[in-house]
Amino acid sequence: MKWSLDQLRTFIYVADTGGFSRAGERLFLAQSTVSWQVQQLERQVGSPLLQRNPNGVTLTEKGMAFYLRAQKVVTANDEAELWLTQNTVDRQIIRFATTDCYASCLLPGLLEHWKCQFPNVQVTLDCSFSTGIWERYKKGEFDIALAQHCPSDINAEPIRVEPLEWVCARQSLAWQQSTVPVALFEHGCPDRQIMLSALKGAGREYRVEFETYSYGGLVAAVESGAVVSALPRSTIPSTLKRLDSQHRLPRLPSLNVNLASPNKNSNAICGQLYDAVMLYLAKGSPSLRKPLKVATHST
Repeated sequence: MKWSLDQLRTFIYVADTGGFSRAGERLFLAQSTVSWQVQQLERQVGSPLLQRNPNGVTLTEKGMAFYLRAQKVVTANDEAELWLTQNTVDRQIIRFATTDCYASCLLPGLLEHWKCQFPNVQVTLDCSFSTGIWERYKKGEFDIALAQHCPSDINAEPIRVEPLEWVCARQSLAWQQSTVPVALFEHGCPDRQIMLSALKGAGREYRVEFETYSYGGLVAAVESGAVVSALPRSTIPSTLKRLDSQHRLPRLPSLNVNLASPNKNSNAICGQLYDAVMLYLAKGSPSLRKPLKVATHST
């Protein structure tokens, strides 16, 4: 007996939909073609597989047994084709840029999601301060960029509002010092200047105790209890507490987090990854149109 995969697939669709016309609509085939394929299959099997009636079709006893086996054959074929496609198509490289804060806190879950959906995509991750990211983005060095402080001449989408908040270790009283000790990202990070300008504007004296390029280094310094700093709200670890005006620290602004891709409309994979980032980061984030309610911790 030599039946084709097309015949088996058509038979399965007829059984699943309960009729030749509905199966034809799903398969984009004429009803006559669907009927002919099933008839040919029944001739090869040597027995009716379907019981025809005015309301459609149902499986005969032998038809049910054959249906279960046909499903296994078609499923195995589809899985083999998928495996072959995934292991023969050239891997596409996507150049993704974001800040160290977001790379550490938001990307692990996103990258796991990516690898499930896009197994043939290789992501190269570049972490830098936002100003450097946007400068290099303009030069065409990245396929997707996620950062704050986006220049107005870049076509980027604001996907969430991120409050910048003062933090210290949970048992730390560093904020009480007359000259507050601070930990900062190195020169080149826009948040650094925002923090220092806010302290100066509030007349709060400070001294820089620690500087670093990395998010992990900054968090470690704050966890020591010796300094205070500021981080985007979504990147504040549970080991730290938020501070506000009750702790004699000035209010810091909320900033737009922007997502941009120059190739999202011309590169199918890049466009799908862009949409995945947009959906992943927009879930549960503060709306750009709603006022933010900032919860604080008192000492």
